[in-house]
Amino acid sequence: MDENNLIKRKSPRLKEFDYCEARPYFITICTKDKIPYFENQKIAKKVIECLLSERKQMGYLIFAYCLMPDHLHILLMPDSAQQSDRTRRDRASPCPKKVYPGPISISQFIGAFKSKSTHLFWKCKGTGKLWQGRFYDHIVRSNENLVKTADYILQNPVRKGIVERANAYPYSGLVDEIPM
Repeated sequence: MDENNLIKRKSPRLKEFDYCEARPYFITICTKDKIPYFENQKIAKKVIECLLSERKQMGYLIFAYCLMPDHLHILLMPDSAQQSDRTRRDRASPCPKKVYPGPISISQFIGAFKSKSTHLFWKCKGTGKLWQGRFYDHIVRSNENLVKTADYILQNPVRKGIVERANAYPYSGLVDEIPM
């Protein structure tokens, strides 16, 4: 197939919007073909560990997350304090981690997380793709909506009938303090 016949996909991102800006985003990432990989406790725990590790590594705040059997909800924001110092190296390793010049966009963060979590999935005997190619994002525009969105994320297992109380679900939580 030559270049002229390639199918061009429309980007779901806003054209003139700076996705490195320190503002909150509600992200949803689905597993490939909506397969419920995260019913496996070992895989679910590894994916959450990876998410929290990437948060520190790449300078992001995670206000809330919920890993459902076939998707992940995250309420996050670039940490402006950490985004100013973009050189990230793992001092315990002789090999430096990937260095991103300048602020890290939401797409870069999600791409790195999906790549690393897929490698962990393979180590747990998973095969093939873990995640679908794209992800969904919504820009959260007010602190009031930030609290409502965090609650929506944490209540997901209750709405789906997995648990009766949100705090009984082991694969969700609040991480960083929500700004008021």
